[in-house]
Amino acid sequence: MSINMEQVQLLGITNADIQEIFERSIKEFNVINPGFMFLDVSYLYTFHLDEFQEVRKFNLLGRYYAQKLKKLNNMLRRKKKVDPIQYEIAKADNSKYCLEWHRSLERWLDDRNVILGGQVIRPIKISRSLDRVVNEGLEMLADCITGGDTATFEYRSIGDSTGGVSPADTILGNEIDRINVNTTPEGGSMSRDGTTIYSVGNHSKTVETPNNGQFTECGIESTDDPSTDDMLDHSEFEDPVPHIQFADAPGSTTIIYMCAS
Repeated sequence: MSINMEQVQLLGITNADIQEIFERSIKEFNVINPGFMFLDVSYLYTFHLDEFQEVRKFNLLGRYYAQKLKKLNNMLRRKKKVDPIQYEIAKADNSKYCLEWHRSLERWLDDRNVILGGQVIRPIKISRSLDRVVNEGLEMLADCITGGDTATFEYRSIGDSTGGVSPADTILGNEIDRINVNTTPEGGSMSRDGTTIYSVGNHSKTVETPNNGQFTECGIESTDDPSTDDMLDHSEFEDPVPHIQFADAPGSTTIIYMCAS
């Protein structure tokens, strides 16, 4: 499956939108000069089952690239010998996948087709949200940086609440399904390109139909237990995405940017 390298542009998001998030966050926490902040762009979508197979294959390819690069990085940390040429190839493959998937999401958001595996693919519906990453996950990351536990956020959740989001959130408003993105058969991955973090998760067609027939929120968590996990991200969508059990395949992606102020 070929991957094209193109720069990603967030359609309809301006510097003023990002500046507004910075200013709102500074006002909320009464901070004069924060050092850095995590922003997220999240996408919620559903695919026709026949087209989802190509989406699944593409995301499984991304999982392979991410895990291959992770293995090489772990070898380097343990001072083991790594072929520099193979390492650069692994980095390039992982980066190309991340950018191509992100570019595909933006093309779909712009109501355009994407070709995956020689097949024209377009989701039934896709929605996007831009906001801050929640505090609970940032505290876990800070603990990791200062010598605490290793921070991992391999789980994604989707739900149907419309109660709004806050940096203080620790759970979804109403969670319907949760998956491990690195093991779900439907495909998904947790990877990074430089300082940008990519969390991609595809849920099964067996996920129950929400009470109102549509998903409105997604999240990133550290474990499969909502009562003891740490949440990294909670995104809510003004434009809901419909889902009917066994009729389509839902999923979500979150891209997190570390932004210096």
